[in-house]
Amino acid sequence: MIRNYFKIAWRNLLKSKTYSFLNIFGLAIGIACASLIFLWVEDELTFDNYFPDKDNLYIVRTLQTYDEEKFSFVATPGLLGPAMKADVPEIKNTARVSWNDPLLFSVGDKTIYEKGNYADPAIIDMLSLNFIQGDPNTALDEINSVVISRSMANRFFNDTHVVGKTLKVNNEEQFQISGVIEDLPVNTTYRFEWLAPFKKFESENKGLEYWGNNMLLTFVQLKPTADLKSVNKKIFDFIEKKTNGESTWSRTFLYPMHRWHLYSSFDRNGHEKDGSVKFVRLFGIIAWVVLLIACINFMNLATARSEKRAKEVGVRKVVGAEKSSLRLQFICEALLMAAIAAGIAVFITWLSLKSFNSLVDKELTLGITEPTHLFVLLLVVLVCGFLAGSYPAFYLSSFNPITVLKGLKIKVGSAGYIRKGLVVLQFSASIILIICTVIVFQQIQFVKGRDLGFKRDKIISTSLRGPMKDHLPLVKEELKKTGVVESIGFSNMSVLNIGSNTSGISWDGKDADKDILISMLQGNEGYIPTLGMELKSGRNFHADLLGDSSSVIINEAFAKLIQADGDVVGKMLNAGDNYTIIGVVKDFVYNNMYSSAEPLVLYPPEKGSSGVMYIRLGGTFDTQDAVAKVEQVIKSNNPGYPFEYLFLDEQFDKQFKTETMIQRLATVFGILSIIISCLGLFGLASFTAERRTKEIGVRKVLGASVVTLSNLLSKEFIQLVLISCGIAFPVAWFVMRKWLESYNYHTSVRWWVFVLAGAGALLIALATVSSQAIKAAIANPVDSLRDE
Repeated sequence: MIRNYFKIAWRNLLKSKTYSFLNIFGLAIGIACASLIFLWVEDELTFDNYFPDKDNLYIVRTLQTYDEEKFSFVATPGLLGPAMKADVPEIKNTARVSWNDPLLFSVGDKTIYEKGNYADPAIIDMLSLNFIQGDPNTALDEINSVVISRSMANRFFNDTHVVGKTLKVNNEEQFQISGVIEDLPVNTTYRFEWLAPFKKFESENKGLEYWGNNMLLTFVQLKPTADLKSVNKKIFDFIEKKTNGESTWSRTFLYPMHRWHLYSSFDRNGHEKDGSVKFVRLFGIIAWVVLLIACINFMNLATARSEKRAKEVGVRKVVGAEKSSLRLQFICEALLMAAIAAGIAVFITWLSLKSFNSLVDKELTLGITEPTHLFVLLLVVLVCGFLAGSYPAFYLSSFNPITVLKGLKIKVGSAGYIRKGLVVLQFSASIILIICTVIVFQQIQFVKGRDLGFKRDKIISTSLRGPMKDHLPLVKEELKKTGVVESIGFSNMSVLNIGSNTSGISWDGKDADKDILISMLQGNEGYIPTLGMELKSGRNFHADLLGDSSSVIINEAFAKLIQADGDVVGKMLNAGDNYTIIGVVKDFVYNNMYSSAEPLVLYPPEKGSSGVMYIRLGGTFDTQDAVAKVEQVIKSNNPGYPFEYLFLDEQFDKQFKTETMIQRLATVFGILSIIISCLGLFGLASFTAERRTKEIGVRKVLGASVVTLSNLLSKEFIQLVLISCGIAFPVAWFVMRKWLESYNYHTSVRWWVFVLAGAGALLIALATVSSQAIKAAIANPVDSLRDE
């Protein structure tokens, strides 16, 4: 019986090829779009699942209060981890881990920067790292040993059997490979290519001996029976107790691994707030919206075609068909179309995956053989099939066979209203997506166009590594001789991300009860002019820094803290030593591109310190030729170190990576949702024109023009799109206003965006419907009236 239903369904599909194509292709696009998004969502939700003991792994965060605001950091003292393990019985293991910085590794002529960490040996057991070669129990015992990833081993040796071989680090020391581990998945929060013994890092950083020096990460593994709330209560004032009450400002708590990626963001009250999870929710909603639009399209076309099959239903009822068998027949037809659409969707997803990965910067795979994916695909087919087939099935099976076979017109009843309602819902969702896309784009451009307080064009940044940092004056002189360099500045960190701060700065008139967090940055005399910053008052550092070792330059935000009018040149600061303020620089934006500038102090750099060199290119030149000349100078003064550089404007654009991804994805899926809606609209317009063939023929015989007839057929659908605009506009306005308010610095919601989106939807709908309306209007009326 069921087999017979599907045979009849297949014949009906072939009989109405255009209708079948529109229905199946529209649903296939919807399923493919939803599949791509759900693959991305799955990847986000499974971050760090690679680690078997994920539920018992934590990072130590500190909560520090400054000027009545609470800040949460992951930087911790070097003494914290061992002390916690010794004092807290619920803790199974702790591991201290250095920041993930690149080191230069070399073998022969092959030199590559690889990112990794110095870490306590316990990290191997805590993360259950999978060793391909080597003994995990002793891999980090020797001070100059190193564990490397499979990929790193292949990059240097084209082989993974490399234990016992050596790698030179920073062209200085030899490290012996003690183990090779499997590559960590891309969806891992803390990824590394190498691990070296923490005692090596400890021997070179004496600051680890002080509780007040937060310079590394501390990972904690709790025993399975441990209670997180109880442990956090014990360690809340741990640092205060260890420092005999001196560090009352720093509180500690454990933050679980399963929240690192999606939630690791905190407000100024010390409360956790949504991180990446808000984008997971957003794209999840978009996926369901696109899928809903496709299902509505599918259901709408199936319902619209129902009247064409009224006589078939009448005949089958007369010969004894029951309502239940008729309903099952139409549901089987819908399921068959949904299954075909799902198959096509899988193919479309496979074709699109490479481009989609480039768009979202991931390495997603289709994984069609995975039970979860197969189950979800089957569920989509069943849900779409039953949703699309249920109403037509019940609607068609209720036809009176006598009325149908007499050739009387079937009353559309609620079916017409449902079709119209579904069209309105489709276009409402599509218009909302388009409006949101435009406003996200406006917000990105608004922030990119703000006055940052520095210029980012024509500036190269390169890291100061190796011997070059010890003879910078010579490097500077040779660079200027190239004729393509206008100015050069040095700093200990990127202007976009300043990660050093302190509350230990005081001045005359400061409230003794207030701790104020001040960012600290080192920069030479070329730093301010190279970055195009503006000195509001005072002077810059001297070129030779002679006499400026105890001088500082501060920004406007800091100057206004010291004195309301900002006139602070000549005043003194105390930061352990006394410093004289010699200048005030105009506020520039750093760290958070959406916020205002935080208080900052600029110190002269220490001799031989590492950091960043900024090179402003000047004059008329070819960019690649200019970079080649700069590279030649750098390499000659830094032999053995590859020249790596970035343009500052490119680094700046990367600050908006997530927002740009959202805007691009919303654009793609917004356009596709419009296409799906228009496929449905095209089918409905075609059906309407076909249903009103005789009416059109009569009107044409009586003298109606093509324009009049086209307007008659188009008017109904244009009204539906206008209603959609009326629904979409307030919803989009509310959603985007709330989204923009989450940023301190944001654009406003402009009225013309809504007009543009509405007009675009109207034009697209009009173009879609008009083609069918004109086709019906120019048809020969004789063909439609000959059987009357």
